[in-house]
Amino acid sequence: MTLVRRNTNNIDRFFLTAPNIFDNMFDDLFWSPPSRKTSDEAVSRTEFEDRTEISIAAPGIKKEDFSISLKENVIAISYDQSTEENPRVFSTRAFSRSWTVPDGTKSKDVSAKYDAGILAVSIKKTKKTQPKTHSINIA
Repeated sequence: MTLVRRNTNNIDRFFLTAPNIFDNMFDDLFWSPPSRKTSDEAVSRTEFEDRTEISIAAPGIKKEDFSISLKENVIAISYDQSTEENPRVFSTRAFSRSWTVPDGTKSKDVSAKYDAGILAVSIKKTKKTQPKTHSINIA
């Protein structure tokens, strides 16, 4: 009896690995959950004596797409931009972040400016006031 070595060529390798490649491709295509891309925008926060500045680099976003809200000492900045080139091609960008602001901050203490793809939000620092003490005379 003579042993003959089998010559494995590239065609045999293809037929052995092809089913796995196609199975994985269809599994990834049909069974992966849909994802919504959240943008990782560059954000910087700078403290000054009289104010805090929050800058967000968001090129390509329109001023109207931003939302800034102040509620219970929390300022929230977000945007949600959807574009549709045609019924089959569309994209969505979203960003949302919030910060705690000092007690007593009112909406009049917050201002925002959008220029050249950078949103700059300025929050005035409120002066801490000491509670007033009143003396009561005893009769």
